[in-house]
Amino acid sequence: MTRVTAIARREIDAFFHSPMAAVVLAGFLVAVGLFFTIFLLGYSEMSQTALQSPAADSPINLAEGIFRPLVSNTVFFLLFLVPAITMRLFAPEFSSGRYHLIASWPVSDHTWVLGKWLGAMVCGGIMILCGGAYIASVWLLGTPEVGPALTALLGELLFVAALTAWGLLASTLFAHQMVAYFLGFSFSLFLFLVGALERFLPGPAGMVAHEISLLTHFELLSRGVLDVRDIVYFLLMTAVPLTIAVGALHSRRLPPRRRFAVWGPTATSIVLAVAIYTLTGLYPWSLDTTGNRRYSLAPQTLQVLEALPEDLAALPDSVAVDHLMVYAFYQRLDPVRDITEALLKSCSHASPPFRFQVIDPETDLDLVRRFDVKVSRTVVISAGERSASVLQPEESTLINAVYRLVSGKRTRICYLLGHGEHRLDSDERSGYSMCGQLMADQGYQLSPLFLGDNPVVPTDCDVILVAGPRTEPDPRELAALDDHLRRGGAILALFDPPTPSRWAEWMAGKRVGLTGGVMVSADLADEEFGVSARTIVVGDGYGDHVVSRPLRGVATVFPLIQPLAEVGPPDSTIAGAVLLVSSDLTWAETDPDTKFSGKPTFDRGHDVPGPLPLAMALEVSPDATREVKGRLIVVGNSEFVSNANLSLGANRDLLLNALAWLAQEKALIQLRGRDPLNQPVVLGREGRRLATWGSSLGWPLFVGCLAVVIMLRHRRRSERHPGSEG
Repeated sequence: MTRVTAIARREIDAFFHSPMAAVVLAGFLVAVGLFFTIFLLGYSEMSQTALQSPAADSPINLAEGIFRPLVSNTVFFLLFLVPAITMRLFAPEFSSGRYHLIASWPVSDHTWVLGKWLGAMVCGGIMILCGGAYIASVWLLGTPEVGPALTALLGELLFVAALTAWGLLASTLFAHQMVAYFLGFSFSLFLFLVGALERFLPGPAGMVAHEISLLTHFELLSRGVLDVRDIVYFLLMTAVPLTIAVGALHSRRLPPRRRFAVWGPTATSIVLAVAIYTLTGLYPWSLDTTGNRRYSLAPQTLQVLEALPEDLAALPDSVAVDHLMVYAFYQRLDPVRDITEALLKSCSHASPPFRFQVIDPETDLDLVRRFDVKVSRTVVISAGERSASVLQPEESTLINAVYRLVSGKRTRICYLLGHGEHRLDSDERSGYSMCGQLMADQGYQLSPLFLGDNPVVPTDCDVILVAGPRTEPDPRELAALDDHLRRGGAILALFDPPTPSRWAEWMAGKRVGLTGGVMVSADLADEEFGVSARTIVVGDGYGDHVVSRPLRGVATVFPLIQPLAEVGPPDSTIAGAVLLVSSDLTWAETDPDTKFSGKPTFDRGHDVPGPLPLAMALEVSPDATREVKGRLIVVGNSEFVSNANLSLGANRDLLLNALAWLAQEKALIQLRGRDPLNQPVVLGREGRRLATWGSSLGWPLFVGCLAVVIMLRHRRRSERHPGSEG
């Protein structure tokens, strides 16, 4: 090991004691700095747009908006620069004739190879660490996720390790540095781009092209996901060329007729590497380092997949099968194909009965005709004689389609109209168009319900959505809702303050009081105008109920929510549980002058301090002996699922969990796939100027000057002590 480190130190000294270090480092940082500036300024503009349009469902994230594109461009520059470092490892020794002297030393070939590779790797690692200063500077602007940043840097180091090994191999094959550079660059570029040929190559050839691609295995690392297959791939892609380089050096010591014997162990190492990589595919393991685990399967998905074998076995005999087949119809050049394929592959790893096949609709015409596929990006789910299709599904949409296909259940949600409720066709901030699209994507059948002319709820209606009524109902309408509950139906009732009196009286009959107050956050009450103080964030106030239990650890956001209260005498026909509770740093504002505007103040004796219930779940039966019970969830706010607020925190999950419980679909009650964490950063004029000049010129100039100083000090020391060098 001492000899390896001595050789590595010699290579590092040679790199930094020549102009190459200053040129390579400064040039690399200028290129990376320019891209960092572009990504940072673009991120700032996107943040400003997102803050001005909060209804847009487009969270922006520092890891996705800056880290990932930056490291993706960084590795492209490394393709050009790493061969420049490695071309001088062995080629000059051959061209100058010094290799014959080196070969006479009592140092083995693998020691020379490891030492020179380590030295070049350290030089490449220094480049990456200098470039990592751009990632570190993001912490001055916000609080990005640590996991994706560290994983991206690890991916760059593994990438450089492989490039260095291939460049060293090229340097052992040729005595001319430029030939070694060109060959090393060609090797690296081929491995970088070969994955793009997958869609143009038939069958196994395309699969091989995909698996040997550097870019394919770097992709997950750049996102913040540690996958054992990717790590093993880079380690093998480093070990194989180093092994070949040892064989190439050893063959130079032998007569021509004996050189072929050297390549036997080399070929064996390649076969062994293929076997090791194949075995890692049989035992997949990955670690999602993102803050919200957005690249892992959601708990809801895992819950449905774990129950899949039992659900398939429960199918009628005429359609009973032992597996579920998913056909994804994507054109070979479709950029979205890889995303869907990765999702399907993760599902198949989690549940063996889940199988999939990616189909090219232009060539596999039999399956296109069989499932009557009209457009590309269609995903068909098939179980025996049953089949269902969805268009370009996200994770939550796909898993809901799987559940509904296997269970055969399709829930109908009727949304009540006629009292000023939120409309599912409204794109305004207070509209419910995003909510309606979400429910449709989850496989719910939606239909309007108007009880004014015919106060009878259809028998095929499973859940009624009452979304913020603003006018009084007719008593016959309330009676129709009661009849719906008596026959085992369900209602999701969202009431804003102030609630019309008849609605409040109807809820009081269910022992739920709509207090009419507005919850205020005490720690924000002193802010100007007191607007944000009326937005309540529930972080840990979740009750022990199947709807709210999965939400623990994530936040839900409610603007202008009224607290609920338990009213009336005990009733054996009504069983209830609290879903959400405000914190002890809140109170219910009752002053009509400051409930909705102005600066709220706590009035002891009038205002009610928290914690207070904000949502309840009830089971209602006509009498205590009947097993059929209606279900009712009451929330003191309807704005939390409006277009402006649906994407905040876990509001989306709270809505879908409530609907799943009301529809008695227990398998769908869980956290769903998550969007990237929303982390807007808006730069002012000075910040933009500092980022531009500091990134593209200041830091590269500083590092370049430091490398020049190191070089000059070495030359001065060499002139004073001529015999000390080497």
